[in-house]
Amino acid sequence: MIREIDLISYLPLFVQEFREIQQIMSAENPEFQLIADESEKIKNNQFIETSDLVGIRRFEKMLNIVPAPDDTIESRRSRVLARWNEVVPYTYRALVQKLIQLCDGNFTITPNFNEYEMEIITHLELSGQVDELQYLIGYMIPMNIAVTSKNDIHCNSTGHFSLPAGMSFCTMVELSDAYRDNFNLEGHLYTTGAPIGTVQVSISDNFNEQVEISGTNRLASNASVAEIITIN
Repeated sequence: MIREIDLISYLPLFVQEFREIQQIMSAENPEFQLIADESEKIKNNQFIETSDLVGIRRFEKMLNIVPAPDDTIESRRSRVLARWNEVVPYTYRALVQKLIQLCDGNFTITPNFNEYEMEIITHLELSGQVDELQYLIGYMIPMNIAVTSKNDIHCNSTGHFSLPAGMSFCTMVELSDAYRDNFNLEGHLYTTGAPIGTVQVSISDNFNEQVEISGTNRLASNASVAEIITIN
């Protein structure tokens, strides 16, 4: 919606005061709003970069382009723009201009015409752009040129990483004929959505043990299990 329609604002001030006129204008505002919105869509669909699904489908039909099911509106616009201004002859300068248009200037091209080789490194992220690059290489570069094409996507992340889900186990197994020990757990445990298991297994004929667990255990939506198995 480019603008909000308010019909009563076009009337003289003394007419705007009548309740009947106010109700009539309020009832007609939605209809005129639909007309204004549709006229804006018609204007936008005349240009590739501002067209919606209806408009880009018309451009694709003119260029005999069949979009893939997972193509986004941005990738479809990029493909149409790449094929719209196809001119001949296909020179190296024309190839560079096409790559600038497709890759938004983010690419590296290294020609070696003496060895009939060419290397193209791009950083395309939208769905369908790599297929369009393959189409571009296929119809613009001569068959006697060996082309090496690479598409690198840099994923850089900065900041802090917090693990909201994890798994922690503490297992002790003792096999003894004279087991005597003191086992203490102290500290604080903060988990979110994580199973915590503490298992202690002791097999002895002379079991004398003290187990103390102290501290703060703060859990959110998790399972906490503490098991002590004694065979004596």
